[in-house]
Amino acid sequence: MNTPNDTKARILIIDDSPANIHIMARALAPEFICEFALSGPKALARLHGDDLPNLILLDLMMPTMDGYEVLQHLKEDLRTHQIPVVVITATNDPESETLALLAGAADFIQKPANPHVLRLRVGLHILLREREEALRRINEEVRQLAFYDQLTGLPNRRLLLDRLEQPSRRQDFGALMFIDLDDFKAVNDTLGHAAGDLLLQEVARRLTGCVRRSDSVARLGGDEFVVILENLSRPLEVGAAQAGLVGGEILAALHQPYRLADADHACSASIGVVMFDQDQASVQQLLECADIAMYRAKAAGRNTLRFFDPALEARFAAVAIRT
Repeated sequence: MNTPNDTKARILIIDDSPANIHIMARALAPEFICEFALSGPKALARLHGDDLPNLILLDLMMPTMDGYEVLQHLKEDLRTHQIPVVVITATNDPESETLALLAGAADFIQKPANPHVLRLRVGLHILLREREEALRRINEEVRQLAFYDQLTGLPNRRLLLDRLEQPSRRQDFGALMFIDLDDFKAVNDTLGHAAGDLLLQEVARRLTGCVRRSDSVARLGGDEFVVILENLSRPLEVGAAQAGLVGGEILAALHQPYRLADADHACSASIGVVMFDQDQASVQQLLECADIAMYRAKAAGRNTLRFFDPALEARFAAVAIRT
């Protein structure tokens, strides 16, 4: 059961004076939950846990470790660098304020602080942090919708093209595979679109399991997928052999039964492969070439792989036998 405290922001007060902590805690109650640490090391140790505060009130003048050093640690730690830190100190010279703000403090308040002003400024910084976090989540959701397939979670066509257009990607010797499921329409027609969606999700999982983390898997739409194999070996015949071996693993993985509607169902795929190198065809041309090779695989009986360059198939087979 939720309690009123579940919605209250938590403030960590770091000050070596219990009297100062008591004064600040009284000023912030009951709007906020106040916790305290009597030194910098104790505060940093407290922040090692997962339950982090919403804001930190930090004194500058403390023994062992002063506020500037504590602030440096907070901003260097990826877990705490986003927590707003409000410096509250008896120091009143402009240089101290400047140094604190340059070190990452969100605000600088002189002691003794007006309780009403302290509550307002603490509340303002917490509100700003909440809005920043909400905006970050919205941006992430927009990016997810724009660049990722909502059914499978794979990169979509837009993100795939963006990655392929990056100069660093095009410097590699690699292979582009165009993968089209065989008779996928029959699954939708006989079992329904919900079953078809489950099959597509499982295909995405199997494809991802067949490649390295440095490779890319994307869904173009419908039952069409693309795999990018990067950093393949030279010469061309060896790289083609490597691509062919991965393609064989993909064909075998996708041909395994799928559990749909409480029964096993078979599905296979046809794959077209085009090799690429720097300063060669455009991304769109690569996709078109791989698509042509995929249709050659369909014409060859499906559940198979074809290279865009027919001469590569014989050389791939020869190298694969030797290796």
